Amino acid sequence: MHIAMFMDYHPTTLGGVQTAVRALCRGLERAGHRVTLFVAPQPGAAAVPDVVELHAAALAVNGFPVVLPGKRNDGLIDAAFAARGPIDLVHTHTTYGVAIAGMKAARRHRLPLVHTAQSRDDAFIEHTAPAPYPAALAMRALHGRFVPHRRHMPRRPESRAARHAWWTIVGQAQAADQVIAPTHHFAELLLAHGLTRPIRVVSNGVDDELLDGRGTAEHPANGPLRLIWSGRLSAEKRLLESIEAVRRAENCTLDIYGEGDLRAAAAAVIAEHRLADRIRVHGRVTQAENIAAMAESDALLFPSLGFDTQGMVLLEAVAVRLPIIYCDPDLDESVPADGGIRTGDPSAAGIAETITELAADRATLAEMRTVLDKFGDSVLQSRQTGAVLEIYRQAAEQSAQSPELVMPQDLSEVPTAPGHLPLLGHSLRALRDAPGFVTSLSELGPIVRIHFDQKIGYLLTTPDLVREVGLGDAELNRDDLREAIEDVAGGSVNVLRGEEHKLRRRMIAPALRQSRLAEYTKAAAEIAETWSAGLPSGGRVNLMDEAHGLVLDTVTSTLFTAEFSAAVRREIRDNVPWLLSQVIMRTALPPQVRRLRLIANWRWRTKARRLRGAIGAAVAEYRRRDEDFNDVVSALIRHTDPETGATLSNEHIIDEAILMLAGGVGSMASLAGWLWHEVMRRPHIAERVYAELDTVVGSGPVRAEHINTLPYLKQVVSETLRFWGPWISAGTADGDVTVGGLTIPDGTAIMFSPYMVQHDKRYFANPESFDPDRWSPERADEIDKKANLSFGVGRRRCLGDHFALLEITLASAAFLNRWRPIPDPKYVVRASNRDFVLSPSALPVTLRPR
Repeated sequence: MHIAMFMDYHPTTLGGVQTAVRALCRGLERAGHRVTLFVAPQPGAAAVPDVVELHAAALAVNGFPVVLPGKRNDGLIDAAFAARGPIDLVHTHTTYGVAIAGMKAARRHRLPLVHTAQSRDDAFIEHTAPAPYPAALAMRALHGRFVPHRRHMPRRPESRAARHAWWTIVGQAQAADQVIAPTHHFAELLLAHGLTRPIRVVSNGVDDELLDGRGTAEHPANGPLRLIWSGRLSAEKRLLESIEAVRRAENCTLDIYGEGDLRAAAAAVIAEHRLADRIRVHGRVTQAENIAAMAESDALLFPSLGFDTQGMVLLEAVAVRLPIIYCDPDLDESVPADGGIRTGDPSAAGIAETITELAADRATLAEMRTVLDKFGDSVLQSRQTGAVLEIYRQAAEQSAQSPELVMPQDLSEVPTAPGHLPLLGHSLRALRDAPGFVTSLSELGPIVRIHFDQKIGYLLTTPDLVREVGLGDAELNRDDLREAIEDVAGGSVNVLRGEEHKLRRRMIAPALRQSRLAEYTKAAAEIAETWSAGLPSGGRVNLMDEAHGLVLDTVTSTLFTAEFSAAVRREIRDNVPWLLSQVIMRTALPPQVRRLRLIANWRWRTKARRLRGAIGAAVAEYRRRDEDFNDVVSALIRHTDPETGATLSNEHIIDEAILMLAGGVGSMASLAGWLWHEVMRRPHIAERVYAELDTVVGSGPVRAEHINTLPYLKQVVSETLRFWGPWISAGTADGDVTVGGLTIPDGTAIMFSPYMVQHDKRYFANPESFDPDRWSPERADEIDKKANLSFGVGRRRCLGDHFALLEITLASAAFLNRWRPIPDPKYVVRASNRDFVLSPSALPVTLRPR
């Protein structure tokens, strides 16, 4: 197996989690498996093989850099998965940014996820945070943006800060397929705080290699009792209490190993009480050096109370047969019976009393060492690796079965997407990272609740549910979209409802019939060829600007071919791109917030008025001339519905013309841009496209009849549509809607995401891989056709789907037949969600003739 391991600490730093993870990684590797470890960076640390450092924010907590689980780190993880893959399983060990990024990666790549709950974050916050309650509340709020906190949390006798911290501890575990706890008492705490996932107790282990060949040390029967303290020098480990206990006790010394925030305070106390001859602070040493020092000592002093889930230092002490003085009753599970002594009183005075008794009774220490001889090998990592691998096997088996998610029986059972904010709901998160947001939802269930301002919507995450609504009798309206775009195209077919919507679809359809498409295709081929020939050889261009210009020319030429349309084309070029960039923003923002955008609203109304005026003047001239110019507007004007005798008014035609422009510029330009981007970044795909064009088109020009003789390019187009399908589609229930047996009430938004479904491993193999060959005839059986949702389903399916495919194919053929674009290596292409189809932020390239 190849395991991707995630933890929020660099492996070279000091801590029990780091030590446990290092041992597990080596144990897995010795068992023949491969591990790639994803961690927070550590300034100054040397590079470690098979360790990938994520990007950190400009802050640190307790000396550890903080990693935020954003798009930048998602991209870094995905690139590492691609370069080092395939990955079989993800295993997380912490609850912060790196672990959250690991959870997201597992869900994004549809991999089984195992989580080891290692730490008592509740105790850590209460011991180390200046203001525990605000710190725990902030951590819960941040964690909840990425990880669902939707289960019931039983009430327990604990502080408010601890309760909020437990939401994150259990939330991270609940997101996994299988959970590991190092001890039974910690597993019981997880269950008591609401964990419902399968949980197994598997102890951490000590790396076998650290103990190979180690002999037995001598332990004098007299002289001072040699105590050792080892760990992170921080408050929750009770270092200062240990120093005070040794100060009070007689006939003992203490060697302190570790580093941390309390080092200066410890040195000050030692100096104040003149204890330098009895207490020595050695600082950070290697694990091997620390184990050697433990082997030479008489007893381990481990005063932690209510914090450690197991304590790696305890395991190391057992491994070298070192008696243990401890305080926490929960650690009875980790210290073999009669292999240590628990103080009756955890205070410094109580610890001092125990130390004094042992210093005077060396026979008891010898008996403890005899007991520990029987347990030393039980804590080795080799004894635990098999149990971990069995959990991996179960998680992989569970993932391979991919059972259908259980449909809730009542709206109260529907999970809510994490990360909603007061007033804005999920709008801000969706606007910031649309693909990341939607792809995180399918794991939650077949239907997920989303909040947009004060409204509630339900997102369907399976194609079966999407088709049940799209092909059924349920009526959905788009009044929110209609209200947002009313000034521009508020009467277009995509926002109409009921019989009005059916009639308008019937009246538009003739303009897009196959007989007319043939003529449009000829025009599109000629325009694409002229555009490609006019590009500057050796010049630097932004292909997204070029795509928008090309698509605008093609769609406007299809709409208006008459010679008096030049003014209309200018208005379209000047106004449509900006108007389109505002549609998602206006739809997503609450009306009360939208009204505050005074300047943007003024521009919106002004540009809408000018655009509608120019198109309206052209439509009026078409009517006056009463000729068929073999274009879309002519077809719309001249058509009479045979069932009702209805015709389209000038206002109707203006609405539909703007809708077609929006669909062209917003979708076709974006998809063409993504196709060129994917071809540029994958040389093996580019060479196959070039070879096919050389064979079919040769020196050109590209013509309409080439469309059916470019099978591989058409596969690339199909894969682009899958990979970059619309990220959201929504309607509002006109009356109660029943889907999957669940009734969604009237007036509620019902949504689906083609992007999400088409990136789901249940429906497309290796969905994050851009693979045009998945559309080849030889692999036709691999495609789940019901999951192909890019153009919608049923009555709301896009009428212009065939023309969109033709246009993207011809534009790409004309461009790639003539040019080999070289992308700017310094520019990182990002996905912008200013439209329902994600768009490349920009595509700066240098053009080289082929």
